[in-house]
Amino acid sequence: MDWHMGNVLPGLYVGNYRDSKDYQQLEKFKITHIIAIHDSPRRLLPDKHYLCVMASDTPDQNLSQYFSVCNDFIHAARLREGNVLIHCLAGMSRSVTVAVAYIMTATHLNWKEALKVVRAGRAVANPNTGFQNQLQEFEQFKLTEERRRLRERFPSSALEQLDRVKCSVALDSYQELLQNRDICEGNCSRGEKCPTGADNPIYTIGGLAFGGQEGSRASLGQNVAYTLRFIVDKWKKRTFNQTRSSDTSVYEFESELETESEKNLDDSNDESSSNSGEELMPNVIYYNADVNAGRFVNNLDEETEEDERHGSYTAHMKRLAKKFEADQKAAAPVKPKARATGGKRLPKKSKTKR
Repeated sequence: MDWHMGNVLPGLYVGNYRDSKDYQQLEKFKITHIIAIHDSPRRLLPDKHYLCVMASDTPDQNLSQYFSVCNDFIHAARLREGNVLIHCLAGMSRSVTVAVAYIMTATHLNWKEALKVVRAGRAVANPNTGFQNQLQEFEQFKLTEERRRLRERFPSSALEQLDRVKCSVALDSYQELLQNRDICEGNCSRGEKCPTGADNPIYTIGGLAFGGQEGSRASLGQNVAYTLRFIVDKWKKRTFNQTRSSDTSVYEFESELETESEKNLDDSNDESSSNSGEELMPNVIYYNADVNAGRFVNNLDEETEEDERHGSYTAHMKRLAKKFEADQKAAAPVKPKARATGGKRLPKKSKTKR
């Protein structure tokens, strides 16, 4: 199974915790901004802009309260020609939910279509049932207002055409993947072998298999991407809290993530653990990068000083926006203008006889 970050929109990627530490991969995709959303998010790299959101991967976690602040962070970065990575631990549930909410807000898609766009770029995308319900409620009750708010704060339309094309291609690609059985929507019957192999264990701990569709359904009765900490705790209870022996086979992916998270929390001398971030709201901290590229700003078109500081980015994006608006006007049908007569009737043209 491919665990590398996946591109879901121009300048927007979804991945896992390991991707967030893979500097070679971050440089390859020119990642400038990172949203870390899991139980213990931290700033790991000083040259990246960070939005750290503390949230668990459980159905009762209120994730929709963070949609607006994440939307602002993503949209501002993309308008600055930055590239954003959204990651949780496995890159399946929390990060996917935030990406879907942003795509819904930035485009005309509903939540199911936006989820297909994400899945076309990252096949393992699978928000838990609670997050899916929150996306549906967001669409029904808050989406119109959030779209209006984002457009008022960032009036530039430079990304609209790019996103429209990307979403169209992704939806077509999703249908092809679905027909070729390269991807599924998690609707396989219990006991049925999934054609994509999604029911195979994602990882094993001490000889016990976890993850995958059948693994989650058989043990928990729901097709939910649970937090890795919850799964590990469940395994410990099932094995009577016995400690793992030193000859455990492979240092599994999720076990590594949990260990790294705990190590980061205990490492108070690490430069990345600086508390210089700005608390935007409870459980959400923004860290500005030590470089100037792709700054987090409120509005591209607000201040001349910003245009001078980031002239190349702003000028390029404004040119794209003007070109897009010009193309829209050129494509619109032109109504014939009525002649101004000043209230007088125009004399009828006399027909000339041959």
